Amino acid sequence: MLRIQSENVWWRGCLQPAHLDIDNGRILSVAEGKANDADRDYGDMLILPGFIDAHTHGNNGVGTLTASPEEIARWQREIVAEGVTSFAATTATAPFEENLAALDRLSGCVSRDADGSVGAEVLGIYVEGNFIDAGHRGAQDVASIVEPSVDVLDAYREASRGTIIRMILAVEHDADFKVLKHAVSKGIGVSVGHSGASYEQVVEACSYGLDGVTHTYNGMASLHHRYPGIVGAAFDLAMLYTEIIADGHHVSWPAVRTLGRLKDDDHLVLVSDASPLKGYRGPLTGGIHIDEEGQFRTESGALASSSMRMCDGVRNLVERAGLPLRQAIQAATINPARLLRCDDRKGTIDAGKDADIVVTDHAFEVVQTYCKGVAMLQEGEMRP
Repeated sequence: MLRIQSENVWWRGCLQPAHLDIDNGRILSVAEGKANDADRDYGDMLILPGFIDAHTHGNNGVGTLTASPEEIARWQREIVAEGVTSFAATTATAPFEENLAALDRLSGCVSRDADGSVGAEVLGIYVEGNFIDAGHRGAQDVASIVEPSVDVLDAYREASRGTIIRMILAVEHDADFKVLKHAVSKGIGVSVGHSGASYEQVVEACSYGLDGVTHTYNGMASLHHRYPGIVGAAFDLAMLYTEIIADGHHVSWPAVRTLGRLKDDDHLVLVSDASPLKGYRGPLTGGIHIDEEGQFRTESGALASSSMRMCDGVRNLVERAGLPLRQAIQAATINPARLLRCDDRKGTIDAGKDADIVVTDHAFEVVQTYCKGVAMLQEGEMRP
C-alpha cells in the first residue's frame, strides 16, 4: 500500500488537506487532514485527478494513423510528463483502407495496460473523419471525405473490435440522422464538428443523442446573430459537452472565457487536439510547416492540430482565460471522463477509482504522475 498526502488535495470539488491510500491500482480511501505516516508528503503542492485528453492525434512523431503498437506504448509513456493518465486515440480523415488498418492496430492498444506500468491508458478510439463537411475540413484530407454511411461505420467498428468510443459527424450530411442514431445505439458518443450545421440541425440532432461539440469555434462557422450555428448551440444547449483547445492560437482568450462563462462547470472539456508532431524534433513531412508562432500549419495556412500540453492548458484556462479553478480542473478531469463514459473509474480522487493522479506545483508544472498507482516520473524528467 502507498499513502500520499498534501495540504492541497482536489477532493469533493475543492483543495483541502487530505491523505489517500493506494493499493492494487485503486484508491482505497481518502481522508481529511494529513497523516503522520505518509510514504510521500507533497507539502502544499496540488494533488489532482490525472488529466484525461479526450482528443489527441499523437505525440513526438507518433500518430494514430501509422503508429505501431510499440510506438503507441512510447506515446503512453511520454505523455505522462504533462500529467495525462489516460486519453482517447483520435484518428483523422484518411482513405478507407488506411482507416481500417489504423483502427485494427489501435484496437490492440486499448486498455492493454492493466497495471499502469506502460503509462497513460488508451481509453478507446475517437474517429475524427470521414463524415465531415468539405467546406469546414480545416487540415483534414478533402479527397477522403465521404457522406455518412452506416455500412462504413460498421466496417470501422469491426476493424476496431468495438473499441470506438466516440466519433465526429457533420450532422447536416446525415440523412434522417441514420448514422447518428446507429452510432448511439452501439454505444458510440457523437460530437458535431468540421461541420456547417445550423443551430436548428444541432438541436434536432441532440434529440437523437448528439452530446458534444468538437474543438468548439474551430472547423465551424463563426457565431452570427441571426444564424447562431454550432457555436450558438454550444453556448445555448446546456447538455452539450464543448471541447476547447486552450492554447491561445486556435481560440482567443476572450472567446475561451465566453464559452467557459456560458457553460456550467460540468460541460467544458479541455482537449489538446495534439498533432503527432508535438514535441518532435525531426524533419516535417506531408506539407506541414511551423509558423512564426510555433504552430503547425498546412500549405493552405490552416492550423493542423496543436502542440499544447494538457498541464499548460489547465494553467491557461485559469491564468489567461480567467476561468475559475474548479472549472479548469474539471475540464481536464471529470468532464472528459463523463464525455468518454469512464467516470465510474476515472476523473476524481475517490475511493474505488483508478489511482490516476497528477502532482503539480501552483503553476501546474508536473512534479509526479501516477498511473494506476505507479509513479511514472523520475527526478529531472518532469518537464521536457
